[in-house]
Amino acid sequence: MQLTTPLDKLDLDLLKLIVEEPKAGVREYARRLNVARGTVQSRLDKFSRDGVITSYRPQMQPTALGYSILAFVHLDIAQSMMDATCRHLATIPEVLEVNSVAGKGDLLCRVVAKDHEDFERVLQEMIATEGVLRTQSELVLSRRIAPRIVPLLEKQRAETP
Repeated sequence: MQLTTPLDKLDLDLLKLIVEEPKAGVREYARRLNVARGTVQSRLDKFSRDGVITSYRPQMQPTALGYSILAFVHLDIAQSMMDATCRHLATIPEVLEVNSVAGKGDLLCRVVAKDHEDFERVLQEMIATEGVLRTQSELVLSRRIAPRIVPLLEKQRAETP
């Protein structure tokens, strides 16, 4: 992703506000930032166009859907099978995310399951995927820091002239 223009302090303040209060709306963002509604809307449009904001979907906790197990599964794969392997992994609903990585394994998958027995079933389905050579799993015991972006926005704002 390449930004058409660098983010300024207003951009960063708006992004922080969006993260902290996503339901406030354009008019409220404009009021709080003391700028015109059109200014906020044009910046939101720019964020979407430039890929700064990638989704307006609500985030949900898999535990609320009955998935109490969270794991990271490292996959060693046949390199020539990368695309086909990823396409098949995408058909497994419990595989929430797949990332190509340097380091341990070739792919790092974020996976959920209802219980340990269900995790074994999901893992077996992943292992049966054509191109998967080996797996290594890490079960999450507890989340110490949830996914976040605000500290990064604050750091960027402090460094912006």
